[in-house]
Amino acid sequence: MPSHNPVGNSILLGKQRPLSESRVMKSINRDVRIFSPLTHRVTNFVTNHIHILLSRKVFHYLLVTLNGSIRIKQGCIMTSMMRNVLLHIMCFVFCFNANATGEALNKANDEALLAGQIFTQLPKTLTLKGNALPFENYGAWLAHAQSNNQNVAYVDRWQKAVNPKKFNALIKTTSAQWIEYESDGLKISGVMVSPKHVGGKKLPVIIFNRGGNHKHNVTRIAVVERLMPLAEQGYIVLASNYRGAKFSQGKDEFGGADVNDVLRLIEIAKQLPNADPNKIALYGVSRGGMMTWQALRKNTSDITSAVIVAGPSDLHTTVERRPDMRALLNELVPNMEQNQTKALDERSAVKWINELNPNVPILLVHGSADVRVDISHSLKAAQQLKDNNHSHKLVVYDNGDHSLTFYRDEVEREINKWLAVHFQ
Repeated sequence: MPSHNPVGNSILLGKQRPLSESRVMKSINRDVRIFSPLTHRVTNFVTNHIHILLSRKVFHYLLVTLNGSIRIKQGCIMTSMMRNVLLHIMCFVFCFNANATGEALNKANDEALLAGQIFTQLPKTLTLKGNALPFENYGAWLAHAQSNNQNVAYVDRWQKAVNPKKFNALIKTTSAQWIEYESDGLKISGVMVSPKHVGGKKLPVIIFNRGGNHKHNVTRIAVVERLMPLAEQGYIVLASNYRGAKFSQGKDEFGGADVNDVLRLIEIAKQLPNADPNKIALYGVSRGGMMTWQALRKNTSDITSAVIVAGPSDLHTTVERRPDMRALLNELVPNMEQNQTKALDERSAVKWINELNPNVPILLVHGSADVRVDISHSLKAAQQLKDNNHSHKLVVYDNGDHSLTFYRDEVEREINKWLAVHFQ
């Protein structure tokens, strides 16, 4: 009686013993040696590497099918000769696919090694937590966004934020990794972005300071929009989520002890194997501008230049104009209600701008119609920098909003030009 093959619908004839993969491969190798040593070597290659191409179950099924006499279409029986011919065909196909797969893997490994040059021999306090953008191209990222969120409105907003051409170009030349580092004994999350093709160069470093409070993080979109273009220019970019954020320990103090998270990145930057410790710049946006001011106050020797976009410089003005910000500061700033003047002074650069190193040039960028952080913050700061003979430049975009939405290309060019000059 024929015995049933649980693998599929084929019928095995005669008395059968369970076939292990090792028994099957011994049988196949014996038959193949009759035809050619080359095919035998190919078979060994397929045996050792087939798990790259096929799942184990599929591979086992193919081996069992080749090794046994089975009924095929129109009731014919596969003979040993037919089996060997089919094996030759399979070996050719597998070898071709394996070669193609090997080339793809080698290319990926080469790229990983090139990108990995920047991520090797890192300081012990800095840990890589995974690829921030594990997508080969825009289409792969879009598919991921759709599979993880059935909300059409969400995916539509995502599409409006990610430029396909820009992303496809950047993902080929830059690499982004989520990171974790220690600051005041706390684990702080962030991201590190670098060019893929580094070689033995020592690259300038940019410490990017994000905006927002503890409910915000450096998102993938922010990485693509702001950090990867900087890395494409040949810079290493480090960005912190600050303490109290979703993936960080501690409590957000909105310009209090969390400033240490920025200062710690400066120290880490000087230890990176491909970093030029003499070329470190700060780049802050919105709240990150306030963090940049404070970091400049506390570290007067390691910073080459700074960029502040729509950054607050006078929090007394902020709480007067925006009751929502007063409520936020009351929530986040320790002893804010009891010591409001002191707390706001510590976070307001206009109160101590004379303490900064005047040899560190500062670029101020702002939109004249910013309703979140009004233009007066940059105007006041620029005037005080001028009064203290502090090297600076103020660029105001007419009717620009807080994010300078309709001036992004111009802002990017302005910042790139500034950094290139001051990294010389």
